[in-house]
Amino acid sequence: MPKEKDAEKEKWLDEIVSLAEGAKLRKVSIDTVYREIKRGRLKVLKLSLKRRGITRREALKGGRD
Repeated sequence: MPKEKDAEKEKWLDEIVSLAEGAKLRKVSIDTVYREIKRGRLKVLKLSLKRRGITRREALKGGRD
């Protein structure tokens, strides 16, 4: 894979998305994402007082146990 494509993919993976989009990437429900965050299996980013997000990289890692 060319270096440009690698850099683009890395940038795409590191972008922050909503928890709903993270759930779609993981192919699970949003409730499952909340449970995984509560259990410490996913790292969530605090975007504002009410908003939370997740990187695509974090959403795609691991999977279900």
